[in-house]
Amino acid sequence: ERDYRHVESDVVLLAPLRRRKGEWTAGVLMISRPFFSTQAPYTMEDVQMLRCELPRQAWLFPAHTAMRRVPTADSEKPSFAPRATWTLLSLLVLLAPNAARCADDAVAFPFGTASPAPPAITVIEPQKSGGILAPGKAFRFRVTADRPVEAGAIRLWLNGKEVTERLLVGGTPAAREVTLEGLAPDTSYRAKITAENSRGSTERVERFYTFRDKVDGYRGIWWTIGEIVSPYGDKNSGGTGFVANHTVSPMAVYAPEVEKTFFVYGGTTGPEDRYLLAMASYYDHKRHRVPRPTIVRDQRGIDDPHDNPSLTIDEAGYVWVFIAGRGRHRPGQIFRSKQPYSVDSFQEVISREQTYSQIWYIPGKGFFHLLTLYTGGRELYWETSRDGKDWTAQPAKDLKKLAGFAGHYQVSRCDGHRIGTAFNYPPGGKPDRRTNLYYAETADFGRTWTTVDGRPLTIPLDHPKNPALVVDYEAQRRLFYISKLVFDAEGRPVILGLSSRGHAPGPDNDPRLWEITRWTGERWLTSTVTQSDHNYDSCSLYINGERWTVIGPTLAGPQAYFTGGEVGLWTSTDRGASWNLERRVTQNSPMNHSYVRRPPNPADPFFAVWADGDSSRLSPSRIFFSNSTGDRLYMLPYRMDADYAEPVLLAPPIPPPADVSDFFQTKNQ
Repeated sequence: ERDYRHVESDVVLLAPLRRRKGEWTAGVLMISRPFFSTQAPYTMEDVQMLRCELPRQAWLFPAHTAMRRVPTADSEKPSFAPRATWTLLSLLVLLAPNAARCADDAVAFPFGTASPAPPAITVIEPQKSGGILAPGKAFRFRVTADRPVEAGAIRLWLNGKEVTERLLVGGTPAAREVTLEGLAPDTSYRAKITAENSRGSTERVERFYTFRDKVDGYRGIWWTIGEIVSPYGDKNSGGTGFVANHTVSPMAVYAPEVEKTFFVYGGTTGPEDRYLLAMASYYDHKRHRVPRPTIVRDQRGIDDPHDNPSLTIDEAGYVWVFIAGRGRHRPGQIFRSKQPYSVDSFQEVISREQTYSQIWYIPGKGFFHLLTLYTGGRELYWETSRDGKDWTAQPAKDLKKLAGFAGHYQVSRCDGHRIGTAFNYPPGGKPDRRTNLYYAETADFGRTWTTVDGRPLTIPLDHPKNPALVVDYEAQRRLFYISKLVFDAEGRPVILGLSSRGHAPGPDNDPRLWEITRWTGERWLTSTVTQSDHNYDSCSLYINGERWTVIGPTLAGPQAYFTGGEVGLWTSTDRGASWNLERRVTQNSPMNHSYVRRPPNPADPFFAVWADGDSSRLSPSRIFFSNSTGDRLYMLPYRMDADYAEPVLLAPPIPPPADVSDFFQTKNQ
């Protein structure tokens, strides 16, 4: 019902795009110029609304063609009464270089504007790739208008500094093509573009990045699984840079030879992006600093942290990164650092099917890799390699299966030459019903598997009732979310997990109990640590002699009953029989903390590492670590202006607000 009489071009065409049955479709509104002179004012009943199948094209109707009013129900195609000849010109408008994006679901074409408007600004490069500008590309944008735009009326600021004099402006006054070259590599940019003409002025802000090998700061990925809509959010959401323990492991390893803790995480480009980057870095204990993190692999549009990396270090010091794929449709990769004890660059060893990689290196023997393959649900497999050069390209065909009844999630651990794994199972193959606790181990590098007391297991395990069963949560009608496996001073397994009444978030499924199940040498014994308010409040467990410690988001956070919370440190001196809250590691946080991870051989102050994030909505996600007593809380720099930076000590332990507007102004501490 807007007035189109001012339009000077021959035709107005508006095409709101919709996705339907895999094809692009559009409800196309076409108004010919003769209509303007005969109808003033007019209503929508006076024009024709048509629905056409437009996978790659729309139609332009020349000035000498007028529309007949044909009811939509009578025909799917337009009818025309030509003034001179029958003419229909096909125009590939979706591929036309002058098409300007004006909204998320609409494309406006420059042969007509719907109302008097200032210039339109369209970013051409970078394209939709997490804002990363491809190598060899310049930052490019287009300015289109129905009134001339002078070259000098286009201005650009980068990170607050005007760089208009560097612009290369071409094209015509109605369609300006603008280019900016000479950008620094591995840098985040905030571009503010302005353009004006007699119609008025337009401003557009665009974030983009020139990342090649490094990122100028530590930015965790934000994610939601998208399965539940409730007052308490999804069943899994928030800052997932370190993701749950039952997926990839380990995500950090201390190297005493160089006094560095190497770690990996799921990163992203900027504070409003969901674009997964598999990242690697280290904390230098001697210098108390971190470098700019390295991009091991750009995950090319994936935002799912199930594709997060894990790592190990071989006896020569080379850092190996295992990137998880997802199911059978998204391959994973194995990378090896080009130099010992370095994350500056990596080379890909193999790309193949592998999910939830848990990788352990045993000196003198080589790699022991536990992984999941979707051969019949989430089934558990393992493989070994002496030097990392002989990985099979067909894991589902060549590897041995450990367990395969309805699917499994596992946590694993290396204790000398012994490998242990603890896992659950979802009845009917439904992850939301995961329950039970099982334990199996091998002391001969996978040749045989036994129960904790040495009874041989027949592999693969193919039934829920088998000798590896530790706790029958299914009989208790409770779910079980497995979190951590460690060994005590006597080499006996201790398993940490959370049991609950149901998978959906919210108080209806309380109580959610953090439980320790340990082998006494004669039997399995279970005790309660504390309660939580979400099934994915993932914690880490530590045993140092008689001091047992749990660090994790067990305390209510700002997004109550959502994933994560405030981090607490719990201790026990009686082998887990009783627990005390010794310290609140984080306080008054603006966002929940989640997925606390640990190196298998931690060294202070890098004892526990995790990310935060608003579990109720998209937000930035920062990375934190703390020492063994929880009285030193550090935040890694979200933005770095130099090659190295010191972690920020938070005293008191209150994380700062995550203000997106401050992202490009933050300086190193």
